[in-house]
Amino acid sequence: MTSSNGTAEIVSMEDARARRRAAELDPESFPDAGVHLRGVREAAGFTLEQVAARTHIKAAYLKAIEDLDLDALPTRAFAVGFVKTYAEALGLNAGEVVARFKADAGVSAPAEIATEKFEAAEAAASQAERKELSLWAVIAVVAFIVWSAWQISRPREEATPFGLGGAPAPTATAVPLASPPQALQEARVGPTSRVVEPALIEPVEPVYPPRCESEAAAVETVEIAFNLTRGGVVTGERVASSTNSCFNDAALNAARRWRFSPRTIDGEASPAYDQRHLIRFERPS
Repeated sequence: MTSSNGTAEIVSMEDARARRRAAELDPESFPDAGVHLRGVREAAGFTLEQVAARTHIKAAYLKAIEDLDLDALPTRAFAVGFVKTYAEALGLNAGEVVARFKADAGVSAPAEIATEKFEAAEAAASQAERKELSLWAVIAVVAFIVWSAWQISRPREEATPFGLGGAPAPTATAVPLASPPQALQEARVGPTSRVVEPALIEPVEPVYPPRCESEAAAVETVEIAFNLTRGGVVTGERVASSTNSCFNDAALNAARRWRFSPRTIDGEASPAYDQRHLIRFERPS
């Protein structure tokens, strides 16, 4: 029993020394936060599965953090929480690791004030407003179907080359069709309607991703297309064009947190569709 306990104590002390030596590795010697975490883990002798068992985080998520693969991670709040827990499990300064991970991944966030509650409330509001947009889309589609059926079924009068009764036939003007929600919205706008377009009231500057700098031009641009809910919340954000796809995620991350004054028609707030904004990324001097 004594020999067994003594051996266990020696192994435990060696493990503690290995973890301490791993935690003392210089973070600046690693190209990014993910590689730093991997290096510390391997130096401490841990496998991904061992860290997953200790932190209760899936090994696939831990690997995604080490690879800075944001597409393989859940929402931004969860990803940052995973990084914090991972760093603490390796005995690192969690705040410094999280800050570097945000910078390397092109993710900037405001001061953390009840982050989980804020994100949950914002998600619930966005979901409700998206349902409202979907309802308008259904109404527009149904109206279009009814109008098409009426056009097909109504009787046609035979016209001469000069129209009925010898009068010149009217000429047809081609009008481009808008998307159903946009068409329904514009139908409400009359010649005397007072329309106030949305304005950006809470801009969030994108973070220049350090991982993109080596292969980027002096100035790169990403054009973001998006819709706005009645409350001025960005939804349906997407990349319309980009000079360098490495900057797309950073641009989308910024656009998702923009807030606008709502578009109003005669004082009534309404959704706005197909808004465009060009984001410039200038190489740091």
